[in-house]
This record gives sequence, C-alpha cells and structure tokens, in this order.
Amino acid sequence: MDLGTIQGQLNDFTTFAKNIGTALAGIPANINAVIDFVQGFGDAADTTSAVLSSSDK
Repeated sequence: MDLGTIQGQLNDFTTFAKNIGTALAGIPANINAVIDFVQGFGDAADTTSAVLSSSDK
C-alpha cells in the first residue's frame, strides 16, 4: 500500500468524521423540536376538548 492510498483513506475518514459530527450535533435540536411539537399538539387537543365540552352545555 503506498502513501497516496493511505492519505486518500485518511482524507475520506476526515470527511466522514466531520459529516457525522455535524449530524450528531443536530440531534438535541431535533429532539427538542419533536418535544415542542408534541406539547403543542397536546395543548391544542386540550383547547379543542375544552371548547367542545363548553359548547355541549
């Protein structure tokens, strides 16, 4: 194996590590977005339920 091949493989690994690091860094933001969506959905469902319950009376 020549040094050029080793250098190419290391460059590929560097690119991979940079890309995976970027992807992993975004996980907390994505989890927070899902939590915010679920909470908002629950709040909207509660509001809808309250409105429907009050209109039944």
